[in-house]
Amino acid sequence: PDAYNKGPYKSIFVMVLAENMSTSFDVEDRMAATINSRGNKAVLSSSVFPPNLSLGENFSREQMAEAIKRTGCDAVFIIAVLDVLSVETYNPGTSYYPMNYGMYGSYYGYYNHYYPQVYSPGYYSTDKTYYIETNFYDVASDQLLFSIQSEAYNPTSLESWFKEYSYNLIKELKNEGLITK
Repeated sequence: PDAYNKGPYKSIFVMVLAENMSTSFDVEDRMAATINSRGNKAVLSSSVFPPNLSLGENFSREQMAEAIKRTGCDAVFIIAVLDVLSVETYNPGTSYYPMNYGMYGSYYGYYNHYYPQVYSPGYYSTDKTYYIETNFYDVASDQLLFSIQSEAYNPTSLESWFKEYSYNLIKELKNEGLITK
């Protein structure tokens, strides 16, 4: 309920935390583009902080907060990949006899239309589930205003997954009164 008194936010600091740096940069760029396309200002964390940022080693919490405040942003939007679960399954092969119907007028029909057994080999498949947490903070009070945990099950591509995910996130932020468009 406190969030309704604080929004809407116009300038948003975007940070994506993932093991793969190129994926992190890509999602960060896409999220910033989505925010900018709706008339808000987005600042990328990659333009402020060095790659492989480590709280404690490179920056203290206070230094990090001060660097974000210097950008002029009034909110921080963090997308973090919490875990990736991979499950490998074996799908056994199958065998069957192809059937040819309609040629059984006499006993010769069985012999003329006999087909051997057909096999399809077994195979392994890997299913990946990505666990994602997204948080939206007020910069001035350091207060968490919005949080959601999501799962992405076997996304076909980063682009298709992100398009739907960003649409749903922006829709929820708008519904919560944290952004205007």
